[in-house]
Amino acid sequence: MPSHINREKALGNLAELREKIYNDTDPALLGEYRKLFKKKFSFFRRSWAAAWLFMYYDQRETPSINFVKSKNKKSEDSENANSGHPVVSLPEDESKRLFVNIGKNRRVYPREIISIFLSKTSAAREDIGLIRILDNYSFVQVRDTKADEMIEALNGIKFRGRNLTVNYAKPKEEAQ
Repeated sequence: MPSHINREKALGNLAELREKIYNDTDPALLGEYRKLFKKKFSFFRRSWAAAWLFMYYDQRETPSINFVKSKNKKSEDSENANSGHPVVSLPEDESKRLFVNIGKNRRVYPREIISIFLSKTSAAREDIGLIRILDNYSFVQVRDTKADEMIEALNGIKFRGRNLTVNYAKPKEEAQ
C-alpha cells in the first residue's frame, strides 16, 4: 500500500462511507457486524482498527464511481447511489415530484421508500426516479401516469407509527 494520503480522495471516501451507512446499509446487518467487531477489539483499540480498515479501503484502486463531490452542489444522485437499483432520473416532462412526510429522523432509506411505493401500488421500479431524503420529509420523482395512483394509495397509511402524507411537491419557486 502507498505510504502517502491523498486527502481530497480520503475525505471523499469518508463522505461516501457515511452516506452508505446512513442510506444504503441494512441497520440489522450492520449491527451484527458491529457486535463481532466489539467482541474482538477493546474499546481503546476500536478507533485504530476502524482507521486501519478505512486506510485499507481508501488505498485500494479508485472505485468506478466518483467519490469526490463538489462542496457547493450536493448531487441528488448520491441519495440513490448503491441502493441496489440503478439510479434513474426520469425526464422532467414525464415525471412529477411527490412530497412524503418521512425523512432521516424516521431512519428511512431510499430502498424502504421504493418498497412502500411498489408494494402498495401497481407501479414498477422504472416508474420511480430520484429520491431525496431530508431530515423531516422526502421527495420522490415518479412517472406522471402513476402519480395520482401513488398519492391515493399511500396518503394516510401507517408507517412506523405515523400516518403518511403523500401529495404533489410544490415547485421550488412557490416553496421559497
